[in-house]
Amino acid sequence: MAVRKRVDLDDVQKALIAFFKKNTWDEWVTLREIAAAIWVNHPQTVLNKLNQLILKGYFVKDNHWYRLIRESVTDRMDDIVQIPVFGFAQCGHNGKRVIDEYTQENIPVTMAFIGTSDVQNCFFVRAKWDSMEPKIQDWDLVLIRQQQNYDPNDFVFIVHNNLPKLKKIVKHDNKFYLESVNRFFEDVELSEYDESKVVWVVKKIIKSV
Repeated sequence: MAVRKRVDLDDVQKALIAFFKKNTWDEWVTLREIAAAIWVNHPQTVLNKLNQLILKGYFVKDNHWYRLIRESVTDRMDDIVQIPVFGFAQCGHNGKRVIDEYTQENIPVTMAFIGTSDVQNCFFVRAKWDSMEPKIQDWDLVLIRQQQNYDPNDFVFIVHNNLPKLKKIVKHDNKFYLESVNRFFEDVELSEYDESKVVWVVKKIIKSV
């Protein structure tokens, strides 16, 4: 099997890796403090570069903070896979069909990041609108995995009346509803007359850059 070439990093990305390698104990450092430590003018630059490093396979972001998973800037990327991006999925109740049949682009990520070797059943979509805020925000990149079952606590990718949506599915009084995180959005009942298909579960969320 051919060995893939290492991913080239710019000076700011290398500085961020060095900073997190040295300061792995500190989960409460701010973007402004990181910017000052690596001589970058704007905290937004730090945020953008960290999110780029997620896509390059050096970081993951959990509920607490960014976490360094690859320390060497000269690694050859033997474990990098290309995950396709299929358009947008609605974070709202209305809208047009925006998921595309064909991929728009591919995103390189590590096997450790996606958490499964079943890469052929994984893909990304872009979130659209604000009904799932603050968990999923407009333009976030969302990793989806096709699987047979989902947990009641999962966010799911559902095709509801031909509209691809990111929601939770909840059950009340023997009826199922599409639930939003944003409290300003009402739940939508899944009627027996609706065409609904749930085959995918949200596995990762990469915040918009």
